[in-house]
Amino acid sequence: MVSSGDHGVILFSLGTYAGSMPASLAELFAGVFSQLPQKVLWKLNGEIPPNLGANTRMMKWIPQNDILGHEKTKLFITHCGSNGMYEAVYHAVPMVFLPLAGDQPDNAVRGVARGLGVRLDIKDLTEKELLQSIKTVLYNDSFKANAVRASRIMLDQPQQPMERAVWWIEYVIRHGGLSHLRSKGGDMPLYQYLLLDVIGMMFVSCMTGVVVLMWACRFCFRSVSSKASKAKRE
Repeated sequence: MVSSGDHGVILFSLGTYAGSMPASLAELFAGVFSQLPQKVLWKLNGEIPPNLGANTRMMKWIPQNDILGHEKTKLFITHCGSNGMYEAVYHAVPMVFLPLAGDQPDNAVRGVARGLGVRLDIKDLTEKELLQSIKTVLYNDSFKANAVRASRIMLDQPQQPMERAVWWIEYVIRHGGLSHLRSKGGDMPLYQYLLLDVIGMMFVSCMTGVVVLMWACRFCFRSVSSKASKAKRE
Protein backbone atom coordinates (compact mmCIF):
# COMPACT_ATOMS: atom_id res chain seq x y z
CA MET A 1 0.00 0.00 0.00
CA VAL A 2 2.69 2.46 1.00
CA SER A 3 4.91 1.71 -1.99
CA SER A 4 2.11 2.66 -4.41
CA GLY A 5 3.13 6.31 -4.16
CA ASP A 6 0.88 9.08 -5.42
CA HIS A 7 -0.93 6.75 -7.84
CA GLY A 8 -2.39 4.71 -5.01
CA VAL A 9 -4.15 1.34 -4.99
CA ILE A 10 -7.22 -0.13 -6.69
CA LEU A 11 -9.15 -2.86 -4.87
CA PHE A 12 -11.02 -5.42 -6.99
CA SER A 13 -13.36 -7.95 -5.43
CA LEU A 14 -16.49 -9.73 -6.65
CA GLY A 15 -17.45 -10.93 -3.20
CA THR A 16 -17.29 -14.13 -1.21
CA TYR A 17 -19.39 -16.32 -3.50
CA ALA A 18 -17.74 -15.30 -6.77
CA GLY A 19 -14.32 -16.61 -5.88
CA SER A 20 -13.37 -17.54 -9.43
CA MET A 21 -14.19 -16.52 -13.00
CA PRO A 22 -13.72 -17.81 -16.57
CA ALA A 23 -10.13 -17.68 -17.78
CA SER A 24 -11.00 -15.35 -20.66
CA LEU A 25 -12.60 -12.83 -18.29
CA ALA A 26 -9.69 -13.04 -15.85
CA GLU A 27 -7.26 -12.34 -18.70
CA LEU A 28 -9.36 -9.33 -19.71
CA PHE A 29 -9.12 -7.84 -16.21
CA ALA A 30 -5.43 -8.67 -15.93
CA GLY A 31 -4.72 -7.00 -19.29
CA VAL A 32 -6.50 -3.82 -18.24
CA PHE A 33 -4.86 -3.69 -14.83
CA SER A 34 -1.40 -4.06 -16.37
CA GLN A 35 -1.95 -0.79 -18.25
CA LEU A 36 -2.61 1.22 -15.09
CA PRO A 37 -0.04 3.16 -13.04
CA GLN A 38 -1.85 2.17 -9.85
CA LYS A 39 -1.18 -1.01 -7.94
CA VAL A 40 -4.09 -3.46 -7.89
CA LEU A 41 -5.18 -5.82 -5.11
CA TRP A 42 -7.36 -8.51 -6.65
CA LYS A 43 -9.37 -11.01 -4.61
CA LEU A 44 -9.58 -14.16 -6.70
CA ASN A 45 -9.56 -17.80 -5.71
CA GLY A 46 -8.52 -19.24 -9.04
CA GLU A 47 -5.70 -19.66 -11.50
CA ILE A 48 -3.38 -16.72 -12.10
CA PRO A 49 -3.87 -15.26 -15.61
CA PRO A 50 -0.75 -15.56 -17.77
CA ASN A 51 -0.86 -11.83 -18.60
CA LEU A 52 -0.95 -10.65 -14.98
CA GLY A 53 1.01 -7.41 -14.66
CA ALA A 54 3.74 -6.71 -12.13
CA ASN A 55 1.51 -4.07 -10.53
CA THR A 56 -1.21 -6.59 -9.66
CA ARG A 57 -1.33 -8.86 -6.63
CA MET A 58 -3.91 -11.66 -6.40
CA MET A 59 -5.08 -12.90 -3.00
CA LYS A 60 -7.60 -15.56 -1.95
CA TRP A 61 -8.67 -13.42 0.99
CA ILE A 62 -8.33 -9.73 1.69
CA PRO A 63 -9.07 -7.52 4.73
CA GLN A 64 -11.51 -5.52 2.62
CA ASN A 65 -12.61 -2.94 5.19
CA ASP A 66 -9.01 -2.23 6.24
CA ILE A 67 -7.91 -1.76 2.63
CA LEU A 68 -10.83 0.54 1.85
CA GLY A 69 -9.93 2.55 4.94
CA HIS A 70 -6.33 3.05 3.83
CA GLU A 71 -5.49 6.51 2.54
CA LYS A 72 -3.82 5.04 -0.55
CA THR A 73 -6.98 3.32 -1.82
CA LYS A 74 -8.29 5.29 -4.80
CA LEU A 75 -10.95 3.01 -6.32
CA PHE A 76 -13.08 -0.02 -5.49
CA ILE A 77 -14.22 -2.31 -8.32
CA THR A 78 -17.11 -4.17 -6.75
CA HIS A 79 -20.00 -6.54 -7.45
CA CYS A 80 -22.23 -4.16 -5.43
CA GLY A 81 -22.81 -6.29 -2.37
CA SER A 82 -24.48 -4.23 0.35
CA ASN A 83 -21.73 -4.63 2.94
CA GLY A 84 -18.96 -3.74 0.52
CA MET A 85 -20.79 -0.65 -0.68
CA TYR A 86 -21.43 0.48 2.90
CA GLU A 87 -17.73 0.09 3.65
CA ALA A 88 -16.73 2.02 0.53
CA VAL A 89 -19.15 4.84 1.32
CA TYR A 90 -17.96 4.92 4.93
CA HIS A 91 -14.37 5.40 3.76
CA ALA A 92 -15.30 7.73 0.86
CA VAL A 93 -13.96 5.47 -1.91
CA PRO A 94 -15.54 5.87 -5.39
CA MET A 95 -16.50 2.71 -7.25
CA VAL A 96 -16.87 0.89 -10.54
CA PHE A 97 -20.01 -1.25 -10.33
CA LEU A 98 -20.14 -4.79 -11.77
CA PRO A 99 -23.43 -6.19 -10.39
CA LEU A 100 -23.97 -9.93 -10.69
CA ALA A 101 -27.31 -10.95 -9.14
CA GLY A 102 -29.79 -10.47 -6.31
CA ASP A 103 -29.95 -6.95 -4.90
CA GLN A 104 -26.71 -5.95 -6.61
CA PRO A 105 -28.23 -4.37 -9.77
CA ASP A 106 -30.47 -2.20 -7.58
CA ASN A 107 -27.51 -1.21 -5.44
CA ALA A 108 -25.61 -0.23 -8.57
CA VAL A 109 -28.51 1.92 -9.78
CA ARG A 110 -28.58 3.78 -6.47
CA GLY A 111 -24.81 4.22 -6.52
CA VAL A 112 -24.83 5.66 -10.03
CA ALA A 113 -27.75 7.97 -9.15
CA ARG A 114 -25.71 9.41 -6.27
CA GLY A 115 -22.64 9.90 -8.43
CA LEU A 116 -20.51 7.36 -6.54
CA GLY A 117 -19.26 5.60 -9.66
CA VAL A 118 -20.10 4.08 -13.05
CA ARG A 119 -21.83 0.83 -13.90
CA LEU A 120 -20.68 -1.86 -16.33
CA ASP A 121 -22.24 -5.09 -17.57
CA ILE A 122 -19.82 -7.90 -16.82
CA LYS A 123 -21.50 -10.15 -19.41
CA ASP A 124 -20.66 -7.80 -22.30
CA LEU A 125 -17.51 -6.25 -20.86
CA THR A 126 -14.72 -5.13 -23.18
CA GLU A 127 -11.15 -4.15 -22.35
CA LYS A 128 -11.60 -0.65 -23.76
CA GLU A 129 -14.81 -0.05 -21.80
CA LEU A 130 -13.31 -1.24 -18.51
CA LEU A 131 -10.15 0.82 -18.92
CA GLN A 132 -12.10 3.95 -19.80
CA SER A 133 -14.47 3.51 -16.84
CA ILE A 134 -11.61 3.09 -14.39
CA LYS A 135 -9.88 6.21 -15.68
CA THR A 136 -13.15 8.16 -15.59
CA VAL A 137 -13.76 7.43 -11.92
CA LEU A 138 -10.10 7.91 -10.97
CA TYR A 139 -9.52 11.22 -12.71
CA ASN A 140 -12.95 12.86 -12.56
CA ASP A 141 -12.96 14.63 -9.20
CA SER A 142 -16.76 14.64 -8.99
CA PHE A 143 -16.88 10.94 -8.07
CA LYS A 144 -14.50 11.41 -5.15
CA ALA A 145 -16.37 14.53 -4.05
CA ASN A 146 -19.69 12.66 -4.06
CA ALA A 147 -18.13 9.78 -2.11
CA VAL A 148 -16.80 12.22 0.49
CA ARG A 149 -20.23 13.83 0.81
CA ALA A 150 -21.96 10.45 1.23
CA SER A 151 -19.37 9.47 3.84
CA ARG A 152 -19.99 12.64 5.83
CA ILE A 153 -23.72 11.95 5.84
CA MET A 154 -23.16 8.38 7.07
CA LEU A 155 -20.71 9.46 9.78
CA ASP A 156 -22.89 12.30 11.05
CA GLN A 157 -24.47 10.46 13.99
CA PRO A 158 -25.16 11.45 17.62
CA GLN A 159 -22.99 8.54 18.76
CA GLN A 160 -20.25 6.45 17.24
CA PRO A 161 -21.15 2.76 16.83
CA MET A 162 -18.75 1.71 19.61
CA GLU A 163 -20.26 4.21 22.03
CA ARG A 164 -23.77 3.02 21.12
CA ALA A 165 -22.81 -0.62 21.68
CA VAL A 166 -21.30 0.19 25.09
CA TRP A 167 -24.42 2.14 26.08
CA TRP A 168 -26.74 -0.77 25.26
CA ILE A 169 -24.56 -3.26 27.13
CA GLU A 170 -24.63 -1.04 30.21
CA TYR A 171 -28.38 -0.54 29.73
CA VAL A 172 -28.95 -4.30 29.92
CA ILE A 173 -26.80 -4.52 33.06
CA ARG A 174 -28.63 -1.62 34.75
CA HIS A 175 -32.09 -3.07 34.14
CA GLY A 176 -31.34 -6.77 34.47
CA GLY A 177 -32.28 -7.71 30.93
CA LEU A 178 -34.48 -6.49 28.09
CA SER A 179 -37.69 -8.41 28.72
CA HIS A 180 -39.74 -5.26 28.09
CA LEU A 181 -38.20 -4.96 24.61
CA ARG A 182 -38.60 -8.61 23.70
CA SER A 183 -40.57 -9.17 20.53
CA LYS A 184 -43.98 -10.81 20.97
CA GLY A 185 -43.26 -12.77 17.85
CA GLY A 186 -41.33 -15.24 19.97
CA ASP A 187 -44.55 -16.20 21.79
CA MET A 188 -46.72 -16.63 18.70
CA PRO A 189 -47.81 -20.10 17.52
CA LEU A 190 -46.01 -21.28 14.44
CA TYR A 191 -49.11 -21.07 12.24
CA GLN A 192 -49.54 -17.41 13.17
CA TYR A 193 -45.85 -16.60 12.81
CA LEU A 194 -45.89 -18.07 9.28
CA LEU A 195 -49.28 -16.44 8.54
CA LEU A 196 -50.75 -19.84 7.71
CA ASP A 197 -54.15 -18.75 9.04
CA VAL A 198 -54.15 -15.73 6.74
CA ILE A 199 -53.00 -17.79 3.77
CA GLY A 200 -55.68 -20.40 4.53
CA MET A 201 -58.41 -17.76 4.72
CA MET A 202 -57.29 -16.23 1.42
CA PHE A 203 -57.25 -19.66 -0.19
CA VAL A 204 -60.77 -20.45 1.04
CA SER A 205 -62.03 -17.05 -0.13
CA CYS A 206 -60.51 -17.54 -3.58
CA MET A 207 -61.92 -21.05 -3.92
CA THR A 208 -65.35 -19.82 -2.80
CA GLY A 209 -65.23 -17.12 -5.43
CA VAL A 210 -64.25 -19.65 -8.10
CA VAL A 211 -67.09 -22.01 -7.10
CA VAL A 212 -69.66 -19.19 -7.12
CA LEU A 213 -68.42 -18.01 -10.52
CA MET A 214 -68.60 -21.52 -11.95
CA TRP A 215 -72.11 -21.99 -10.54
CA ALA A 216 -73.25 -18.67 -12.02
CA CYS A 217 -71.77 -19.54 -15.42
CA ARG A 218 -73.43 -22.96 -15.31
CA PHE A 219 -76.78 -21.44 -14.36
CA CYS A 220 -76.57 -18.92 -17.21
CA PHE A 221 -75.59 -21.62 -19.69
CA ARG A 222 -78.49 -23.83 -18.65
CA SER A 223 -80.95 -20.92 -18.89
CA VAL A 224 -79.79 -20.00 -22.38
CA SER A 225 -79.83 -23.67 -23.50
CA SER A 226 -83.34 -24.17 -22.08
CA LYS A 227 -84.69 -21.11 -23.89
CA ALA A 228 -83.04 -22.17 -27.13
CA SER A 229 -84.52 -25.70 -26.90
CA LYS A 230 -87.97 -24.31 -26.16
CA ALA A 231 -87.82 -21.92 -29.09
CA LYS A 232 -86.72 -24.72 -31.38
CA ARG A 233 -89.66 -26.96 -30.34
CA GLU A 234 -92.15 -24.17 -30.93
